[in-house]
Amino acid sequence: MGHLFGICLILISAASFGAMAIFAKFAYLSGVTTNSLLFFRFSIAMVIMLPIALVQKRKFPKGKDLSILIAMGAIGYAGQSYCYFKALTLIPPSLVAILLYLYPVIVAILSVFFLDESLSKNKLFALFLAISGTVLVIGFNTNGNIAGIILGIGAALIYSVYTIAGARVMQRNDIFASTLVIIGSAACFYFFCNLKTGFFFPITITSWMNIMAIAIISTVIAIYTYFHGMKLSGTVNAAMLSTFEPVTTMILASVFLDQHIGWLQLTGVALIISSAIIVAVNPKSIIVIAA
Repeated sequence: MGHLFGICLILISAASFGAMAIFAKFAYLSGVTTNSLLFFRFSIAMVIMLPIALVQKRKFPKGKDLSILIAMGAIGYAGQSYCYFKALTLIPPSLVAILLYLYPVIVAILSVFFLDESLSKNKLFALFLAISGTVLVIGFNTNGNIAGIILGIGAALIYSVYTIAGARVMQRNDIFASTLVIIGSAACFYFFCNLKTGFFFPITITSWMNIMAIAIISTVIAIYTYFHGMKLSGTVNAAMLSTFEPVTTMILASVFLDQHIGWLQLTGVALIISSAIIVAVNPKSIIVIAA
């Protein structure tokens, strides 16, 4: 029973992460800047997660590990999030979500060089599927959105490096507390960014509802349900079921943004998700938080 409940939690997490691109698309209609949007996302999430960590008496990292996690948040997670959210202003959210999901394969390849893992036939096949899927999804006509595509792929690359850099640190420490440190560091980074560029405060309730949805649903709930679900059903199931995230984004984009997805793109999506599943079937103990 606990196993099935864990699977449900992971699916809730994937759907929550997948909805973030749609919430962001609507939030941008208010004119909010990327820097301000990310500051609100991380700061609101931090305010909600901190009491949970304190009540549950989570053990926070110290020393060198704390420094590494702070750098992961202020540089890695902040950079990845910027590329992801900025790409949303240039290309469809479904495409951004799909491009981000290149990261499991990129992580698998980078782990060969930095985590002393072997380059198996499965990893090579997954890489081939991921590249083929990306070509089909992007298509040969970029419609002038090359910058958006580069940002989308950049988000996947930064997230992959971030994952490799924090692999061993996350293994040694409480994951929820470590995630809180990363989110808090990203919030501080964007606080200083907005001091320089100026804060943008939306004036409509609808805009704030979308921002709160990003912080609460697509960050706090998504992260908490993922970790709890992973604890109940295992790392393999968590990694495989998380591929439901880009599917959620595509479905929601089609319903709420009237975005048409052709057969070639659907084939590309299937190839990318298949590559992520192949990598997830035999994962090591690398644990990350999603977008």
